Amino acid sequence: MDLTIRVNRLLAEFANRSGLPTLSLDADGVATLLFDEQLHVTLVLLGGRHRLVMEANVAGLEALGEGIFRQLASFNRRWYRFDLHFGFDETTGQVQLYAQLPAAELTLENFEKTLANLLDHAEFWQQLLPEQACVTPQAAKPAGMRV
Repeated sequence: MDLTIRVNRLLAEFANRSGLPTLSLDADGVATLLFDEQLHVTLVLLGGRHRLVMEANVAGLEALGEGIFRQLASFNRRWYRFDLHFGFDETTGQVQLYAQLPAAELTLENFEKTLANLLDHAEFWQQLLPEQACVTPQAAKPAGMRV
């Protein structure tokens, strides 16, 4: 079965289970979710790599000091403990937390578990940062499904 179809079926099942009207990838293989009006998670299908990537916006780059960058680098050093890692989106100016699901592991249970892990860690890191650091700039806000 085509990977896009598999992911869209999984997202539809997740939407149904979560009380969302609908959720599916767009033509570019992207879907977005907005949690509590502040935590954006973008789902990106990397078909050529046979995986679904989750990106959570954690904070704006400009608001972070040197100390937090050291903590992020330290977290990345032990990425295997949580199956998560940090990166930076220079286009939107956001620090992002990433999770990946290989196609072979794409089940609703694994999707929900990975998403919950990503959200827990993103919220934890947001709580460590100043309030203004966690606001996503308007230009970077994706259109997507509010959860």
